[in-house]
Amino acid sequence: MRREIKEFLLKRDVDINNASGLLYIASMMANFLIFRSIKEYSGLPNIQPEENKADENRMEKLGQALSYECKQFNIELQEIIDELVFPMASNTELVEPILKKIYSLLESIIPSDNFRQTTENQIENPDFWGDSLINYKELKEKYFEAIKDLFALALKVVQYSLDGREMEQAGHIKKLEEIRKTHGIKTDDFLKLRRRATEFFRIAFATYLSIEFQPLREDVDTKILEPAY
Repeated sequence: MRREIKEFLLKRDVDINNASGLLYIASMMANFLIFRSIKEYSGLPNIQPEENKADENRMEKLGQALSYECKQFNIELQEIIDELVFPMASNTELVEPILKKIYSLLESIIPSDNFRQTTENQIENPDFWGDSLINYKELKEKYFEAIKDLFALALKVVQYSLDGREMEQAGHIKKLEEIRKTHGIKTDDFLKLRRRATEFFRIAFATYLSIEFQPLREDVDTKILEPAY
């Protein structure tokens, strides 16, 4: 990110050593846009409505700060957004490491006690899901193992996507049927389990993404001052 900003400034005869503020604000804004694009593209649930609402104010604060920095070097705000901030936010070389880190964290939680506790506390909650698992009491362990396998399959699908591949529909259906048969779960309950596993995955993804970007939020809150125009 620093390299791209440096190239942008050199074209405009701006010494990067004199533009640390501009570099800092532009990189923060690009990171915020990366955060937002991952959330929107992945269709993640809104697990922190108050924080997400505050994010809009943070983006506005960054925009004001960037506008102030641009004026110091006679650079148009829209110019730096169009030619630097947006391209950085969509640069796969910047986005992929973030996704890989999150996918690695998601993979690591599957065998954890926390994963078991979280899923078992919520797997049979008719008030939340709007339905009940018919044979859950008799097959608790098999249902949990199926949830683990379905969660892992959801992770594999997004990992394929990151690598530019796509899991074939036939192969995906075959894998689902293998999971169902392995754990001896009837079709009706298995469809309900799939919905639960998908939601567990989306919530976990959203949680780790938020954790990854929380330091950025804190930096905006504590380090970005209102510009003194």
